[in-house]
Amino acid sequence: MPHAVSRPVAVALGNRCLLLGGLAPGDVSTAAVTSLDPPTRAIRPAGQLAAAVHDAAGAVIHGKGFVFGGGAGSSVSTVQVWSGGSTHIAGHLPSPRSDAAAATSGGTAYVLGGYDGRQLTASVLATADGARFGTAGRLAQPVRYPAVTALRGQLWVAGGLLGATESNAGAQTSDVQRFDPATGHSSVVAHLPVRLAHAAAFVEGGQLYVAGGKVNGTPQTSIYRIDPSNGKVTVAGKLPGPRADAGVCTANGTTWLLGGELGGASALLDTVVKVSIRR
Repeated sequence: MPHAVSRPVAVALGNRCLLLGGLAPGDVSTAAVTSLDPPTRAIRPAGQLAAAVHDAAGAVIHGKGFVFGGGAGSSVSTVQVWSGGSTHIAGHLPSPRSDAAAATSGGTAYVLGGYDGRQLTASVLATADGARFGTAGRLAQPVRYPAVTALRGQLWVAGGLLGATESNAGAQTSDVQRFDPATGHSSVVAHLPVRLAHAAAFVEGGQLYVAGGKVNGTPQTSIYRIDPSNGKVTVAGKLPGPRADAGVCTANGTTWLLGGELGGASALLDTVVKVSIRR
């Protein structure tokens, strides 16, 4: 990639992946937007955010890429939207939120997990336009830095930090939570083999996968498969090297991990990994 970055937002728009913001070398937030074209693997600059942030949540609503909250010295409530090569501020979350994740289901984006600057946030926010937000429910277990994805109308939340400070590396969870937007109910339906945070989640072949992340502050290579029908968790493979806090994007039927880190802001990654699952 043009630059090393971790903790970005990654979204699929059409047949390409967009990487928005993140943590840049020097432990500073970046406003850079980068485009990956999967068929050619070409990576190009694609603009700038209106405000530099990292640790934000991101999702696509009606063909536009949204960046929800994030950190820029402190947690912020800003909602930014990227469309047509430019970015503007679309609104604000009900309160500041960073270290969260988001996914879209049925045309509605959901923001799950995170931290408001003082404590973990259990509320699940829903928006159909990026400007107006409602509370769709609450997580059974509030977490920061979870791996989140959507499948069959359900939102899946894997792992995460339980502590209000990131230095509390042991305060992680192995919980896999399932949130039902129709009922607002969340429950723990499975457990990962390890307590994990800062990982990436994606869907392939009707199965859920969780890749990389950190265990007690140490980046991992493992890829876990979660069977949504019974919650069974198995090892599905390994990344070519340890990677945490990467952007994850599935476009043209292929999943990519973009950037990430090897344990902190001084060890950021500028590489892109194509994830291939053998079934």
